[in-house]
Amino acid sequence: MAGHSDVAVSGMRPTDKPNARAVFALAALCGLAASGPAAAHGFAPIPPGDAWMFWTFDPLVLVPLLAGHWLYGRGLSVWRRRHGGLPAALPRWRVASFLAGEVLLFVALVSPVDAVSETILSAHMVQHVLLVAAAPPLLVLGRPHLAWAVGLPAGLRKPLLQSAPARRLYAALDWLSRPAPATILHGAALWIWHAPTAFELGRADDWMHAFEHACFFGTALLFWRAIIAAAATSRAAIAGMAAALATLVQGGFLSALIGLSPEPIYPGSTFWAPLWGMTPLEDQQLAGAIMWVPAGAAYLAAGLYLASRLLSESGPTAARRAVT
Repeated sequence: MAGHSDVAVSGMRPTDKPNARAVFALAALCGLAASGPAAAHGFAPIPPGDAWMFWTFDPLVLVPLLAGHWLYGRGLSVWRRRHGGLPAALPRWRVASFLAGEVLLFVALVSPVDAVSETILSAHMVQHVLLVAAAPPLLVLGRPHLAWAVGLPAGLRKPLLQSAPARRLYAALDWLSRPAPATILHGAALWIWHAPTAFELGRADDWMHAFEHACFFGTALLFWRAIIAAAATSRAAIAGMAAALATLVQGGFLSALIGLSPEPIYPGSTFWAPLWGMTPLEDQQLAGAIMWVPAGAAYLAAGLYLASRLLSESGPTAARRAVT
């Protein structure tokens, strides 16, 4: 994804590869800043009729979201002023993708979905799906690292992107966004935080809940960057397909454990389900279905897209060469 055209857009030399990694990592770190404090609000059960009254206008959430949006727009504005139009690496559909990802982040972290997620488990799972399978791929497709690199004030660009500590950090994050490590990290985050003890701990403590969301969103950014970048070559597409398939299978297994359990495994998170006309077990079953269908569809679509790219661009002979 961060090829020579991407580097050229951000004003960097094509041979300066650590800078290309740096601007992606900067985008990921800013995204983590927005997702971290998402759950830091007090708890009170919310009935269905009052749900739309509960918006989470937390400045620790809103400020990073607005700052990221402003910097993205500033980068596009600077480029348009200098060159008379959008950069070739950021066509309108990519800009629209980034804006759609921002909207989904807003829904997950600011809209009543955030507050209601403390009352019923199924809403909590909607929030998780938005943070791992909906907003991240749209944001990555929008290539915010390119627009942000152009939009950064000149005095901040060098210390944030080119200092030695930053280069080492960004190189590490670049390695983690390859298919194998990204898949392992993302899968570990999903399984660890859906273990009953960790899940209820995150629900009971605002800081742990914030850390849980940061783990989901951060590892999802790494995972989707790996998947989207895998479309570049046949060999990478095979690795990306394997990553998407592995995540689809393990995610489906996890959702089945949740949705098919004969008794509630998250009693604290389903306690108020009757307020929404469900039994605790029905709330948990709905949560499992929400995890399985929308998230599974995203992973399946990614794998099928990579398969189609592999077949259409490489053909049977090239595909065989990529395996050998």
